[in-house]
Amino acid sequence: MKTASALAMLLLACSARAVAADAGYPAKPVKLVLPFPTGATFVVGQTLAETLTRELGQAVVIENKSGAGGRIAMEHVAKAPADGYTLLLSSPTLTITPAINPALRFDPLTDLAPVAMVAEVPNVFVVNPQKFGRDDFAALRARIAANPGKFSFGSGGAGSSNHLAFEKFKALTSSDILHVPYQGASQAVTAAVGGQIDMVINGLPNSVPLIKGQQLKAMFVLTKERQPLLPDVPSAVEIGLPDMVVTTWYGVLAPQGTPPAIREKVAAAIQRGLSAPDVRKRLADNGIEFVYSDPAEFGAFIKQDYAAWKKVVADAAINVQN
Repeated sequence: MKTASALAMLLLACSARAVAADAGYPAKPVKLVLPFPTGATFVVGQTLAETLTRELGQAVVIENKSGAGGRIAMEHVAKAPADGYTLLLSSPTLTITPAINPALRFDPLTDLAPVAMVAEVPNVFVVNPQKFGRDDFAALRARIAANPGKFSFGSGGAGSSNHLAFEKFKALTSSDILHVPYQGASQAVTAAVGGQIDMVINGLPNSVPLIKGQQLKAMFVLTKERQPLLPDVPSAVEIGLPDMVVTTWYGVLAPQGTPPAIREKVAAAIQRGLSAPDVRKRLADNGIEFVYSDPAEFGAFIKQDYAAWKKVVADAAINVQN
């Protein structure tokens, strides 16, 4: 009985210390690790860091850990102390990476704990206007069907998010299109502008200037509805491909084992801060939509997203071991 009582008292003391630590969080600056230093990742990361600094009352500092398609950042955070002072801003690389390469030194799905979904960025299917300037999507699809293997699409590399999105498109439309991988999505977009490849799926914010400058032509946006930045471009639903609704999501994660109270405190700060009209406008002006999910909802979403990409990878027989 004495042993049981002592154990109970020890557990109670540990619990009290944990609650006290959670209540005092954050007591020092927090690091927000970004896997990519530019584009929408940077815009979301910078906005999030500024917002959390204001909401939490402590500096939230961006730390760039780019390389290896986001794996360096994920592993760095996964192996950090589970105290809430190292957070990760991630994207579909979190769920795609283990789907294409299960032989990792860490498991993004179990070594990281969900904090909150924060934003979504639409994608757009674009083509070279010199080759397809007069075509709408129906005409493009007919040309692809009549010329199997003749046309090409670019991606940011084998197993990248825009590669898998295009593999999904190929499966849904029974299309035979050659894949040309590049060292990053920006190179693939440049190749599409120059006519070295015919088409690419890319983030809408980075594509809009090229579309308005007539360097690329938009066939459809990979969303349920038309987008304000491209009001004349049909949605995936409008062209009859509702399963091609593919957005680039952004979410915050912490090392596994981070106390739930800390994750919930950060999530609540994210919801309060990013809900502000001026912050939402700042994101919207960059083609980014604030989309919030709490830790439990975000965790369920991650599992669903992983299962969906795993099916695409299996159906396309993609295997990237590096």
